[in-house]
Amino acid sequence: MPHEKRNYSVLIVSGKKQSAQLMAAMLLSFGYTQTDAVSTAGEARRKLLRCRYDIIIIDSPLQDESGSDFAADTAYSTRSGVMLTVKSEIYERVCRKVEDYGVMTVPKPLEKHEFYTALKLVTSTAARLLNDEKKVIKLQDKLEEIKLVSRAKFILIEKYKMTEAEAHRSIEKEAMDSRRSKAEVAKEIIEKD
Repeated sequence: MPHEKRNYSVLIVSGKKQSAQLMAAMLLSFGYTQTDAVSTAGEARRKLLRCRYDIIIIDSPLQDESGSDFAADTAYSTRSGVMLTVKSEIYERVCRKVEDYGVMTVPKPLEKHEFYTALKLVTSTAARLLNDEKKVIKLQDKLEEIKLVSRAKFILIEKYKMTEAEAHRSIEKEAMDSRRSKAEVAKEIIEKD
């Protein structure tokens, strides 16, 4: 499978401007150039309605919502890799709370190499989610094609008294001869009916 280098987009959610700047600087040093930052969960939710991010980093505590609740909700409702940073004293408790949602929890204070390691794991998760999404879209397209072809075959069977095999061959032949997909040929048959 060909490897394509991707520049992942990152949203930082942190109530502390200095922490957000530190994370953005570390991300830049790791080669992550597409970063945005917001200071509250509410702002992040509004941003996520308009934009899609591959990775979301939540620096708790947040001003308006529990960081762990927001992380779990975000991991559940988006296809983004989610990382949550928490104070080391509550790390174990928070980790148990969010790990079933696929949230990567990292204790603070952040060490650069630990942050990088966690970020690479979240990036791998984001890549896998993106690949899975592409597969789902491909399957949905295939299912839509099957539905269209079936409907077009039914029209050919009813209108021209073809057998199912003849209708199928007719659609395939027209697709090959006209260098179009079977779905395009089927749409044309359906529209003419």
